[in-house]
Amino acid sequence: MISYDDAVKLIISIAGPSQSVQKPLGEALGYVLAQDIVAVLDQPPFHRSPLDGFAFRAADTAGAKPESPTELNVIGYIPAGAVFDAPLKQGEAVRIFTGAMLPSGADAVAAQEKVFCRNNSLFLERRYSAGENVARAGEDVLCGSLLLTAGTLLGPAELGLIASQGISSLPVYPKPRVAILTCGSELLEISDSLSVGKIYNSNRYLLEALVSRAGAIPDYRGKISDDADELPQAIFKACQEADFVLTTGGVSVGDHDLTPAAVAEIGAEILFHRVAIKPGTPALAAKLGNKMIFSLSGNPAASLVSFLQFVLPALQLARGIDWRQQVVGAVITKSFPRKKGQIRFLSARTIFSGGRFISEPQSLQKSGVITSFRGVNSLIILPPGEGELAAGSIADVQLFPQIFDNLPIAGIEQ
Repeated sequence: MISYDDAVKLIISIAGPSQSVQKPLGEALGYVLAQDIVAVLDQPPFHRSPLDGFAFRAADTAGAKPESPTELNVIGYIPAGAVFDAPLKQGEAVRIFTGAMLPSGADAVAAQEKVFCRNNSLFLERRYSAGENVARAGEDVLCGSLLLTAGTLLGPAELGLIASQGISSLPVYPKPRVAILTCGSELLEISDSLSVGKIYNSNRYLLEALVSRAGAIPDYRGKISDDADELPQAIFKACQEADFVLTTGGVSVGDHDLTPAAVAEIGAEILFHRVAIKPGTPALAAKLGNKMIFSLSGNPAASLVSFLQFVLPALQLARGIDWRQQVVGAVITKSFPRKKGQIRFLSARTIFSGGRFISEPQSLQKSGVITSFRGVNSLIILPPGEGELAAGSIADVQLFPQIFDNLPIAGIEQ
């Protein structure tokens, strides 16, 4: 049995991104940038007005006062996208709209609601400074500056920033395809009629959802019966057609737990089988060529925990994300017994309140109990040892922003 730390280190040492691909900008949301992007344009590309109003020379307002306003002659009209060719002379102004380029000579803008204009005469009652109400060329992005670094997860803001540079496609790491096999003769699809001794194949939907939340592509390959001939063929074929293979069930040490033998039969190198954690002890990881195989317990809670600890880091690294486990110290609200020689993971809901994290573990913590993960957002790490970890103790708590909703935010009371 391998230690938890050694198992995680082994996964991290092996997993990594594949060759980058070129992706159209409109399809790049949720992908990870494979190369640095350097700005090819100033943004804004010219001095422009950030509001509807009037553009003029700030120096012309030097003596403006409420009792003796400066009067300027409005000589033109500039909507967004238009260009005013003539430079402004002393005593002149132009009507200008949001986003329009300032005419030559203008260096200040007054909001239309702050001034008075009548018969092409603009009256300004105060002095304006050069650059006031002006979005200057390059104030957002300078040409030649580093726009985004490799490893950036592309969200809406990042795509908008890239689009502002006129870049239509970019290099990204492909999302890994994960073949999912559920093992067990007792499994039925939810379209089947339930019969005595059978259960519905809930792990299929659990794992498909987890893979999707991890930013990868789930590829369900069907349920496999406890058949020594069928399973190796199914795993081998999945390795040829997907980037990762993920199985559940049949991974322990019983007479019908055929997955470890099947993985060995196809020539895969078994990295570990059985990890000193609870739930999820039977977890197996293997490597066939450049493909990774993960075999998890058929018990849903154990399968979920093992996925978070071992599969999620591998998928994040495969996407090009520099994966780091997010851990906070939190006060636990209930006492729980520790396990000698094994780390225990407790499903919990963690909040930030009174300047500290508080984590409430679910009451029922069993490998086969999926309701223990209903509404949770974290896992309490219960270190191995004798006795129990008492309520009020500080424990490390794992947060999974990729997977769970409603994560606690430091500084915000919930």
